Amino acid sequence: MIPYKGSLFNFGILFRVHGSALYKALLPSFISTSFYLTLYYLYPDAEDLDLVEDRTLSHPYVVAALVAAFTFLLTFRANFGYNRYWEGATAVHQMHSKWLDLGMELAAFHYQSDQYKNIRPPSFGEHQHLSSVSRQRIRETKPSLKQIEEQLGDDDDKDKGLVSFFISLGKKKQSQIPTRSNEHRSINLVSKVSKEELKESEKHEKAPRHKRVATFEGVVDCNFTMMSSKSNPKLDGGIDAPPSLFLQEASHLISLLSAVALSTLRSDMETAESPLIPHERNKPWPPVDPDETPLDIRREFSQIQTSSFERNILFLTGVDRDPKNRTLYNAQRPMRVLGGVSESEIRMLQVARGPLAKVGLCTLWLQEFISREYMNGSTGNVAPPIISRLFQFCSDGMVGYNQARKVAYIPFPFVHSQISALFTVVLLPLIPLLMLTYVDSVWIAACLNFLTILCFCGLHEVARELEDPFKNEPNDLPLVTLQSQFNEALVIMYAGFHPEGWWEATEVL
Repeated sequence: MIPYKGSLFNFGILFRVHGSALYKALLPSFISTSFYLTLYYLYPDAEDLDLVEDRTLSHPYVVAALVAAFTFLLTFRANFGYNRYWEGATAVHQMHSKWLDLGMELAAFHYQSDQYKNIRPPSFGEHQHLSSVSRQRIRETKPSLKQIEEQLGDDDDKDKGLVSFFISLGKKKQSQIPTRSNEHRSINLVSKVSKEELKESEKHEKAPRHKRVATFEGVVDCNFTMMSSKSNPKLDGGIDAPPSLFLQEASHLISLLSAVALSTLRSDMETAESPLIPHERNKPWPPVDPDETPLDIRREFSQIQTSSFERNILFLTGVDRDPKNRTLYNAQRPMRVLGGVSESEIRMLQVARGPLAKVGLCTLWLQEFISREYMNGSTGNVAPPIISRLFQFCSDGMVGYNQARKVAYIPFPFVHSQISALFTVVLLPLIPLLMLTYVDSVWIAACLNFLTILCFCGLHEVARELEDPFKNEPNDLPLVTLQSQFNEALVIMYAGFHPEGWWEATEVL
């Protein structure tokens, strides 16, 4: 995927060659315009075609009918090409959403096991008489505009001009506004009650050991001892030790499942080894644009080195889309796995024949691990019907994967692609004939011919690029970046309990 910034009228994106449908359409546009100029200078009495009886086409509606039909055909293909692109993106996000739910619920169930019995926060269910919890849920400090600007870096300082002038004025005006100090305020979890309810409850104030409790239904009377509590936050989630082996293995298997699934969507060669490397935390995200892949990764995972000019030529001629070059290109963008990948895992994945078998093997490993750990108490006393949701989430993620696989392995229908390509070629000599007949100025006709063919062929190339969102680099989906973000989300399984889950209950007499 090629990210771009919204500069003035987006003129800056016109100079990008690799991944551009515009530059791919230049060649047929030049061929068609050259054909027009050849006809003009070789056609006898071409300058006298302003008379109707001398024209080859007496009316432009003859060609307009064909152009209108081709426009509908091309628009249909471009529209469905975009739908395939968006469907692929949706399926990948659905896959990650379900597998992330699997990881989070698996960790939540694991924290209810006996391993965390002594450090688990208290529960409100064990303290039925608790009436309120005093917590400091207000930030002591707020970041200033200057601090936010320093965190963002100096990238925005490059934009000078009238816009930055008005922004600086806004900053000065904002800095003059006085800010109120942040005071500590306690948040009572007991709901508010109306004045009428308070007056009605005052009749019971003198009763011994008889307190008023505010509930969502109103004020009720109760004859038990009231209790309040004070929050005791723990920023480490209550877990000082490293993550348990259960969480480490579970996050590794889920990450491996996702990495293998995404690598199969890119359709590497069957005999090629899937490029999988360990995930390194707190590192910059892999670039969305594959052209910005770090040089060390390119040198390690690529057998050929190409310059920017050579890469652009290969893209414009289309010779970089064969399976071998695509596999080498994907090797420069390896998928990252939490905990790395062992040699035995790679060998077993190589033995599995076909992309669906590889993903199925990873699913088997994950579900067998969950079953084994559940049988031995790693998920606490969570009821079996609730544990079954883990397998449901795993299955739902596979549904998303197969939706993405449908887009990756079922191409746009050949018959529609063939007829679109045919009429694209038909327009190359037809538009020059139309310009030769109805436009008197040779240079105006040449410009109109060039722009017309550029528009039709460019739209045709756009449709071709969007039809396969997993293979047509660099306009493919940023699967490597999505995998790294998914890994960082899985690390949250190690976070432990809520930092304000601990509190001490005291009696209120």
